[in-house]
Amino acid sequence: MFFRKFFLTLMASSTLFASSNTVLLDFGGVMTGEPDRALVLNFLCESLELLPSEFEKANLEKRVAFAQHGTNDLQFWVEYAASHDISLPQEWEQQFKAVLRNAIGVNDEMYALVEELKSKKIPVALLSNIDKRLSTILKELDLYYPFEPCLLSCDIGAEKPDPRAYEVALDLLNAPAHQIVFFDDREENIEAAKQAGLDAILFESVSQAREELAKRNLL
Repeated sequence: MFFRKFFLTLMASSTLFASSNTVLLDFGGVMTGEPDRALVLNFLCESLELLPSEFEKANLEKRVAFAQHGTNDLQFWVEYAASHDISLPQEWEQQFKAVLRNAIGVNDEMYALVEELKSKKIPVALLSNIDKRLSTILKELDLYYPFEPCLLSCDIGAEKPDPRAYEVALDLLNAPAHQIVFFDDREENIEAAKQAGLDAILFESVSQAREELAKRNLL
């Protein structure tokens, strides 16, 4: 009796894994590592000749400019330099974007994994909690390019673990919940996803994600 139950459980798990056909990912903590704000602060203080206290004051002005006028980070600092008679080198924009990317802690191995999945015609989507200003930065750095759809809390009006966030994802992914493999680095988001019926996995590392996807015949 024990072996019969074990065999049936194993078969049920294999069927579930084999039927997985969509991957849904969180962004921060999955597609990126730990952010390093000091990289941006040091770059701007050095290139704009700012004291840390002057940077913090200007940074608050930047947030107000975005809220009132939609001024993005790059535009704000270029205008700041011009208004303070600070000459920026021609390659400053590219340098700033590179610093931002490094500060965000982009996980290149995860991007490679996403591209590998897409090469196998496996849909890869994003469900991320983020505010409008930060999402604008990520869009400008083209870090959302692999995901379709790209579901951001600031756009859909719901944050994980709110069940509404998963309802929006399910409506747009055009796949049954149990066929969606979801990775997130927060336990509360994983538990809520499981309640919504998703095949949810707490993200630990790229190698762990690969192992879980291989179990589901996606790699």
